[in-house]
Amino acid sequence: MRERVINFSRLTRHSARGLLRVAPLPVFAVLLLVGMWIALFHQIEVEREATRGQAVAHSRGLARTLAEYAGGILRTADHATQLFKLKYEETGGALRLPEFMRPGGLMDSVLPLALKLPVALIDKDGNVHDSAHQFRRGKADVGALIESLADHASDTARFSTPLLDPDSGQWLIQVARRLNDRDGKFAGAIVIMIDPRVFVDDYDRLNLDDDGAIMLVNPTAELVVGRAGERVFVGKQPQFSAAGEPGRQADEVVPNTALDKVPRIYSYREMPRYSLVAVVGIPESSKMNAFERHRSMYTWIALAATALILAVVALLMKQSARLHASMRAAHEAQAMLRAASDGSLDGVLFLKAWRGASGKIEDFICVDMNDRLAAMAGLARSAMIGGKAFALLPQYRTVGLFERYLQVMDSGLPVDEELELRFPGEAPRWLYYQIVPLEDGVAVTARDITERKQAELQIRKDRSFLQSLVDHLPLLICVKSVRPDSFGTMLVWNRAAETITGYSAERVVGKIDKDIFPPGFALHNAEEDLRMLANPTVLDMPERLLSLTGRSQCFLHTVSVPLLDDEKRTEYILCIAEDVTRRLQQEQALRANAAELAAVTDASPLGMLRGNEKGECTYVNQRFEMLTGLSRRQARGNGWIAALHPDDRTVLRNAVSHLKTSSETFNAIVRCRHRNGTAIWASLKISAIRIDGEVGGYVGTIDDISTLRSTMMALRESEARLRTIANKMPAMVAYLDADQVYRFLNSAYEQEFARDGIDVLGMTSRALVGDARHALLEPYILRALAGETLVFEEHDAGDGDEHSFEVTYIPQLGDDNVSVVGFHVMRQDITPEQREKKRLLKLAQVDALTGLTNRAGFTEKLSDAMQASAADGHLMALMYMDIDRFKPVNDTYGHDVGDQLLKTFSARLAHTLRATDTVARLGGDEFTIIMEQVARPEIAATVAAKIVAAMRAPFELDGITVSISTSIGLAFYRDGALAPDQLLKQADLLLYEAKAAGRDTYRAAEPPGPVVAQHSPTQSEPAL
Repeated sequence: MRERVINFSRLTRHSARGLLRVAPLPVFAVLLLVGMWIALFHQIEVEREATRGQAVAHSRGLARTLAEYAGGILRTADHATQLFKLKYEETGGALRLPEFMRPGGLMDSVLPLALKLPVALIDKDGNVHDSAHQFRRGKADVGALIESLADHASDTARFSTPLLDPDSGQWLIQVARRLNDRDGKFAGAIVIMIDPRVFVDDYDRLNLDDDGAIMLVNPTAELVVGRAGERVFVGKQPQFSAAGEPGRQADEVVPNTALDKVPRIYSYREMPRYSLVAVVGIPESSKMNAFERHRSMYTWIALAATALILAVVALLMKQSARLHASMRAAHEAQAMLRAASDGSLDGVLFLKAWRGASGKIEDFICVDMNDRLAAMAGLARSAMIGGKAFALLPQYRTVGLFERYLQVMDSGLPVDEELELRFPGEAPRWLYYQIVPLEDGVAVTARDITERKQAELQIRKDRSFLQSLVDHLPLLICVKSVRPDSFGTMLVWNRAAETITGYSAERVVGKIDKDIFPPGFALHNAEEDLRMLANPTVLDMPERLLSLTGRSQCFLHTVSVPLLDDEKRTEYILCIAEDVTRRLQQEQALRANAAELAAVTDASPLGMLRGNEKGECTYVNQRFEMLTGLSRRQARGNGWIAALHPDDRTVLRNAVSHLKTSSETFNAIVRCRHRNGTAIWASLKISAIRIDGEVGGYVGTIDDISTLRSTMMALRESEARLRTIANKMPAMVAYLDADQVYRFLNSAYEQEFARDGIDVLGMTSRALVGDARHALLEPYILRALAGETLVFEEHDAGDGDEHSFEVTYIPQLGDDNVSVVGFHVMRQDITPEQREKKRLLKLAQVDALTGLTNRAGFTEKLSDAMQASAADGHLMALMYMDIDRFKPVNDTYGHDVGDQLLKTFSARLAHTLRATDTVARLGGDEFTIIMEQVARPEIAATVAAKIVAAMRAPFELDGITVSISTSIGLAFYRDGALAPDQLLKQADLLLYEAKAAGRDTYRAAEPPGPVVAQHSPTQSEPAL
């Protein structure tokens, strides 16, 4: 029994040893077959995904072509409306559709008439004024569109969301553009209706198979127009969704319900501006047939290889089981080493020392390496193995690698370090390498760390740039820590902070704020820091007093911004401050000037009032209140009319009619009724305030002439009484008879001419002032002798100081109260009033936001510059510009940032020009530049290009970076009958061309040719 047990144990051990000898080869065969089949399935799946990816890419390309084709037609329609608008407004609204759409005409040049798109001209009331190509009123439900275009003066076209016309069942897209009349007011719209079926009718353009499908989808309205095979469909069709299941591509979409029985691969292209999505589907069978053939071929090859492997394994198992196992183990070990080496991020190199005839190591033989190191060396792996390393790569000997290898072999210690490589003709590289000693050689591992080193260098450069930027900003910038371990520590203190506060950076940075700054310091408030720590919000303090010992006070506008860590907790506080002392002083001076102007008007001996363009009173002075008994509140609006006698109120209608057609001051004698019942005679004078040729308001004066009128009546009774009264008057008074002989003058008049020893009485006006000056006065004298009361101004610079006088000619009627027997002269010095008017006019010509000249000042300056240019023959230039994409800045950041952008834009604009050039802001984001005495047109064009380039730099606005550009229209003038508004319109049209060319550029007109300037002598003004 025991012997049987021993024999069974021996048999078991022998069978196990035999099995171990023969098992490796079949196991290897099974593994090989499994790996082969796994690789086969993987390759099939890769090819399937690649084939499907190519199909999706092809479909996506066709969708892009469809989108570009449809977008091209829509853009062409946009260009057609833009061209019609331009020609419509050039012709003053006379252009009609038949002329615009005739074959070979304007529309045919941008939009082929063969498309036969319905077109209509809609007036401002929404009525179809003209139409073409069967434009039906049912299609033109454009009431809301007309209202939108009327409310917004935008020059861009409006594309409607695709709509379904209930009458025709057609899916339509409206393209509309606003039309203006000569005054820039809304006059209607040009509307083009596009049936999206025109985008899918041109089926052959996409080169699709017969079973392909193309569609245009409106996701909002769930409308689709498309073509599948030969079938065209319109209406609500299946919606598409992104393919999220395995095997689908990222750009692939699938319909929720199939269009037909043909499986297709779909992709899309969005058209966001038109609310459309272009979708193209190609038949799945046409793209996957090649894959199916490859899959069948791979399967038969794999089956044949399987049979061959099984046959070979069967033979080898009988002859060399042990040798096969040993070779397989060695192969597996080598494969694992190769896989580890090739899969590493490092390059691996094994070197063996090579000795020359002297026995010294002169080079190293490349025993083995991985592909990554061969790629780093720039040579093929097969070319390097067995070769001498430094003979193949001699440049590496120059950086000391050969010596480092010898050092490692001698010391037996490994080395790892970084090395910078700079070879001629190559960009610098950095390597991190390790050298490990081997028997008679070394092993080297290397990694390319160029990107990391470059990133580190770039970070250092960025930090240096940021520090330089902070140091050179004109704003005070500081940063403090509010972390528990460093609360109040100052980290950043720029040069502007040193200049404004007097504290140096060495004194501040790294110190605690409470230890540096005194109590109440404008940049240190522990309560605000704790409040921001508890509630991280931006704090904006417009004015904070900064008092420093030994220095004048200043005011700071400070903004504190919390800087948060990853857990949204305040870690630092950024403080940005601006010295607003000068601005506050200017505001105070402006208030003082306004108070001074009010005091001057209240001190005037004349009752003064100002009205708007409707004639409604907006201001009266104290003298007006005294004359009429009406307070300023009571006189506002039409209340001041109550001060006039009812019979004299018709004078106001005459005044308005006169001032609408004439720039002369309206004069009238009226009766005024005081609220206490007394009546006075007053001289009413009204002048129109004209802005760009339009009446923008009125200015009037009321002078109490009751005393003067009584004096004139008393003159007939007593000459002595008249002289007494006249001599007491502050004005110069005289009387000339019908022969223009002086018969009376008061003492002021006598003193005027007594300085020259002239006895005026009995002299004629011609003998007193001379023939030349009398020729200027004679028209006024004749009008006075014809019975007309005249008031005009004259200027006298005889003593070297110019004086302005208000001269009044009052005709004197005879006893019959009909014939004129002479006229009275009243001459009053109004030099202070004229100077005040000039000062007020200058104040009225400055833009309050930017400090530039406003529209009124620009209009006056342009007129003067054109007159000077025409007189001396010098060339002048006018630039009209605006800010590109200004509205998105206002909409995104608010009007405060928009105003600051306008001010910063104005400052940068002024820095690019000469001191003699005039820069004006017309309103909004529109600016003009007047350049006088331009030597050559190229100089003005160079300045325009300089301005365009200057405005491309970003604008830093209170922590907000804004990037905009500008477009410029450049016009020239030398002489001719061109009016200022016509020259401005030329520049405006050139600005429109610059914007149409893509913005951020300028367009210049052809300059006029040179002329010889004609000068005419000037005549002095009358001095009587």
